[in-house]
Amino acid sequence: MATQAERRAATRARLLDAAEALFVDRGYEGTSTEQILAAAGVSRGGLYHHFANKRELFEAVFRRVSDAALARAARGVDASSPLEGLIAACLAWLREARRPEVAAILIDQGPAVLGWKRVRDLEAHLGLMTRGLARAVAAGELSVPSLPLAARLLNAVLAEAALSALHEGADTTETEASIRQWIGGLAPR
Repeated sequence: MATQAERRAATRARLLDAAEALFVDRGYEGTSTEQILAAAGVSRGGLYHHFANKRELFEAVFRRVSDAALARAARGVDASSPLEGLIAACLAWLREARRPEVAAILIDQGPAVLGWKRVRDLEAHLGLMTRGLARAVAAGELSVPSLPLAARLLNAVLAEAALSALHEGADTTETEASIRQWIGGLAPR
């Protein structure tokens, strides 16, 4: 017999699974709370036990999608130098951001639903970028006046590349070469 904690975790997971599928398929605005409840097989009380409202549920989906994309991107990133590791990690994240289900939540809907400031606060990959930049700086491969600002700028470059791929069909090879060149441009002179 399942414990109360296990039942709560299972209910939360069903809500997240149902909400994610509906948000990807129909968008945040096109998805009603009733549709989420029906798809999850959960009562309204069950929903409100875990989440205050649909926006809070979306934020939990955003976090889950982001964490999963980062975990997949981090797998197999092995490089000969800190700089190559940073580039490989950025390109792996960009490939994740191009996945339709990831792009729908993180790129298309996240900023509109949560607002740019909240999305920036939730961007866990900024810490990874900052640490990657710091390793490359410590190795003498890059020179940046501000690691936090450089991480934000790199994030903006990757976000724009993801948007270009998603909405304009930007060429993958050219995009990745441009990102490699942009990061390489931070090398000391």
